[in-house]
Amino acid sequence: MSPVRTAIVCAMLLLSPESAAAADCPMPPPASKDLDIPAFYADAQGSIVDPGQMARHDAAVQPLTAFLQQVTTSADASHRGPDPVGRTAAARCALSWIATWAQGNAWLGRMAQAQSEYQRKWDLSGVALAYLKVRPAATPQQRRVIEPWLVRFADAARAFFDDPKRRRNNHWYWLGLAVGATALATDSVRHWDMARSIMGDAARDIAADGTLPLELARGGRAIHYHAFAVMPIVVLAELGAARGEDWYGLADGAVHRLVDATLKGLSDPTLFDRLAATPQQRGAEAGAGWLHLYAARHPDQLTGKARPDMKPGHRWLGGDVAVLDQALKRLRDNR
Repeated sequence: MSPVRTAIVCAMLLLSPESAAAADCPMPPPASKDLDIPAFYADAQGSIVDPGQMARHDAAVQPLTAFLQQVTTSADASHRGPDPVGRTAAARCALSWIATWAQGNAWLGRMAQAQSEYQRKWDLSGVALAYLKVRPAATPQQRRVIEPWLVRFADAARAFFDDPKRRRNNHWYWLGLAVGATALATDSVRHWDMARSIMGDAARDIAADGTLPLELARGGRAIHYHAFAVMPIVVLAELGAARGEDWYGLADGAVHRLVDATLKGLSDPTLFDRLAATPQQRGAEAGAGWLHLYAARHPDQLTGKARPDMKPGHRWLGGDVAVLDQALKRLRDNR
């Protein structure tokens, strides 16, 4: 059977036409199993973007981005609006898309280079967190398809980093979020233990001044990479809180130090000019979502601090973090 026909058949099995129409849910595209994604930096330090390589990179990830945007948008819509029929249809749409790609073994084929491996774990984070939002609406059949696939997905993403030559910088923290989300989405104790261990590594990596040494080493993009690293670290700490574990308090409040240093650097890049011993590229983005969660839990830590504008979520955070917070509260209430 062709990949396209397989996708259509899977969708028909997992989502009725009436539900698809109600959710304005298009048929999911064929699963992306093999990834061939070029890197986009022109220097070994990872501080200078090559425009041509970036264009090729963006084209390669477009199917993955489109998939996650549809899934996260539907997952978020399943928690919003006054119409329960529309919310149910949105959840079914997200589940249909996830189940179709699970049956197609998405992300489980050949990874052509390291950038493909990096992409795999970022996308796992987004898929698993989106699934966490809609899991209560999943049928037993969908759970039997999706959850074992998420476990295989997580194990494949982790295997890349078992090579001691891999630098455990922000990529390691994103893997922690990915396996932590998988743990909550599949009730996997093994993956929860992985996530806890990686969170411990992240806390130990944060220096007394709140910086991450391997992100400082990114030269002119050091503040950019601090903002990028704090995203999975804060959201992972929120996953820990959903299980009654205080990961914000690890290493004498290391996450608070990281947040403080990052916010100061975003407000005044000259701080990171000095810390990284090189001028920072101005206009670094603050990341997405993480500050909304942090501010809700620790408003006292932000008194008097400048707060940058920030999008409410990101596809690698499963969409809108306010909806994620609702899902995590449900987990806390059911403990």
